[in-house]
Amino acid sequence: MEENEDLEPVGAQPGDPVVFFKSAAEAVGVIRKGDPLDQMLIDFAYAIVERCAVIGFSYADDDFGNAGDHIRAELGKL
Repeated sequence: MEENEDLEPVGAQPGDPVVFFKSAAEAVGVIRKGDPLDQMLIDFAYAIVERCAVIGFSYADDDFGNAGDHIRAELGKL
């Protein structure tokens, strides 16, 4: 996905992945701006996050951990 500052809404709660999921869904036209995400879309987004985290486990650094843990910390379930 191309970098898009609109995916980081002003005033969004840091660490709230659902805010990011909603902004991303609006940006690509899955939902209209202001519409809520239904639970199936939220579950779908978390499934993608989990798969990305599993892939990221292969990329580790002794000082900083691995990409999978970082992905989960940023976009995993709170």
